[in-house]
Amino acid sequence: MLVTRRLMVYKIVVCNSCRLKLRVLRVWGITTKCTPAGRLRKERGAWTLTAQRTSASQVNPDEAPDEFPCVLFEDKFGARAKAHALQSLAIDINVSESVVDAWAHVLNDDLNFSLSGMPIRLFYVHTTVVDWMLTLETDPTGSRVSAFECGLKSSLIGRHHLVDLHDFAMVFVPVLEVDHYYLVVFDLEDERIYLIDHSGDRGSGVLLRDSKTYILKTTPFKVKEIFVEYLKVMNYPKATAMQSSVILREDHPWSTIHRNATPIVDSGVFAMRHMEQFMGSRRNFFYGFSVHGARKKDQCNYLRKRYAAEILLSPVNKYGD
Repeated sequence: MLVTRRLMVYKIVVCNSCRLKLRVLRVWGITTKCTPAGRLRKERGAWTLTAQRTSASQVNPDEAPDEFPCVLFEDKFGARAKAHALQSLAIDINVSESVVDAWAHVLNDDLNFSLSGMPIRLFYVHTTVVDWMLTLETDPTGSRVSAFECGLKSSLIGRHHLVDLHDFAMVFVPVLEVDHYYLVVFDLEDERIYLIDHSGDRGSGVLLRDSKTYILKTTPFKVKEIFVEYLKVMNYPKATAMQSSVILREDHPWSTIHRNATPIVDSGVFAMRHMEQFMGSRRNFFYGFSVHGARKKDQCNYLRKRYAAEILLSPVNKYGD
């Protein structure tokens, strides 16, 4: 079960990387020095943070940044997320794309999320599939596949030798359409394809409609076609099997409904939870979400704070020490 607890503020320290005052917070048993703050105030029921510079005696003005925000997440390959993006994890704000990408990099490289006996998973960044790739009617030059490969390389910064995907059992492709996040998951080991959408079929979620004409397909089938074409280019042995696979929608008893604005605001949070938990048919698909709207909202608020701590404190983050 997900539990919501109070946020407790401890002492002020100085960050060596960004030269801003930082509050040391204890968030549900996790100690973090990575929350940029001078004041912590409550506005409309949500905690918001206001940055405050250190004094001249504490910091060399020549080294101090000209303005807030600064980079708070950066892995060894150069993938970054700035503070203003991470502040989108505050309550009732649409989660920034770069936060979802940072979470993908954490899941790709943090061994704490690699469970024994579970498949090796690869998480793409959101720019792997962009709008023009979905609206291009014909593609005689293979530009869609080339752009898809560029997105894959962005997900595998510094490890381009893995682009043939032979080392991975599952591939997660996040899709963002009008502030709505969902996942198309390719289980290469089991030869299955899943649509993971918090709205679900009953909640007026993403449609599943295939067609022989690319432009008439709905987005999940367009993503499938691009991915299969990429597998063929890479001479992946299961490309034909994946082409024959039907996209399966994972239904949830707690599916959200678009008539309520809150599920859209928390769409990125649901997607991040799905990325963390989904293992295909190898493990029961359980997220811990309540079927009751108010309780589910509290759980999303908890996850926002937890994911902020996880990203900032991850060993993948060079500023997390």
